[in-house]
Amino acid sequence: MNDPALLTPPFRALEEDLRQVETCLEEILQRKGGAVRPAGEALFRGGGKRIRPALVLWSSRILGARPPAALPIAAAVEMVHGASLLHDDVIDQTTLRRGQDTLNALRGNRYTVLLGDFLLTQALETVCEVGQVRLVRVVSDAVAEMTLGQILELQHQGDLQTSTREYLRIIDGKTASLMAAGCMLGGLLAGAEESQVQALGRYGRHVGLAFQIIDDVLDYWGDPATLGKPVGSDLAERKFTLPILLALEKADDLQRARLTRLLEAPVLDGQPFTEILSLLEDLGSRARSQEMAMEQARLALEHLERLPPGGAREDLARLPGFLTLRDH
Repeated sequence: MNDPALLTPPFRALEEDLRQVETCLEEILQRKGGAVRPAGEALFRGGGKRIRPALVLWSSRILGARPPAALPIAAAVEMVHGASLLHDDVIDQTTLRRGQDTLNALRGNRYTVLLGDFLLTQALETVCEVGQVRLVRVVSDAVAEMTLGQILELQHQGDLQTSTREYLRIIDGKTASLMAAGCMLGGLLAGAEESQVQALGRYGRHVGLAFQIIDDVLDYWGDPATLGKPVGSDLAERKFTLPILLALEKADDLQRARLTRLLEAPVLDGQPFTEILSLLEDLGSRARSQEMAMEQARLALEHLERLPPGGAREDLARLPGFLTLRDH
């Protein structure tokens, strides 16, 4: 765990549990990794916020002590996330993540896809070992949603007519579905009532939407040194995310024509990117995107009100604010 965020609230209380999740990941790779073990270990050593396993752990405590099975289930969720990152890097031809060369840049696409597939199979096997069919269904549904979200994103790549509603559908599948699944898995392990499990799932979904909106804001206005990647990567891949879509909705005819001309240029770095940022600021895209993220955070907190009070609920309540104010 080398992400400084894990040493700050609200993650600090989970530090020891998250270390045990890391141990679970190491044990799975040692037992089954074979030829892909070194690359798998490097992937998980590369850091990350571990938000998804944290959601499993917090949710599993909603009725009291953490059940032992929460640790391998949290590891399985992180494996699904790791697999999705590997596949995304291949699809997007990404070469830098968290300040490091991506696996596809180092070893090629075929190796990267196969490691992602291996992680998915091991995640499902880990969930199966707990012996609850419902858990397998929750994970399988999340993987299906993530895949459909990725397909939808590809269909809208380069499409300036994409609506904000379609954007929300994309990030709901790509990002929010796994966070929702993690919360539901924790609730199921805790033995929560079905209404509580559903409330946890809705909380996780809104947290995921808030998280991704801020991610997309940081892609324009973040610090590359803090992000571990250059800003403007979405534009370079012709992914028109919320700041662009909100600007296009608000722009007058002249502003829309200028923005469209810039977005359709062959290269979107340097001066064109600076001009795009200027237009986005003039049209209030950053503030409006942040407001939408804060609204998702507020909706997440509403669903927590249906859960029993206690330390776990308090920790979950701190997370949305932390995620919407982060700088990476």
